Amino acid sequence: MAKIERDIQHSLSLEDAKAAASDIVNKVHEKFGSLIKDIKWNDDHTVADVNGKGFSGKFDISATNVKILIDLGLLTSPFKGKIEEELDKYTEPLTKKA
Repeated sequence: MAKIERDIQHSLSLEDAKAAASDIVNKVHEKFGSLIKDIKWNDDHTVADVNGKGFSGKFDISATNVKILIDLGLLTSPFKGKIEEELDKYTEPLTKKA
């Protein structure tokens, strides 16, 4: 199985980082909604677990960074490059504000 990992440093407040990460998750859901089965946020909205057809992922937001880990299954592994490209496009605002 292939993995996609990002550790994005930012200089946002925790609340702004949570809002930005939520926006990223929403954009991913809009683009790939048919592949996503479930998105679960923890109570303080700092961790999102995303599960779908052929993958699982986690977004972990802190005061200094956003960590993203996505595990791709056998059927989705060939699309790793395209998924990374889309993810990097969505996370670009975090890096510009840092």
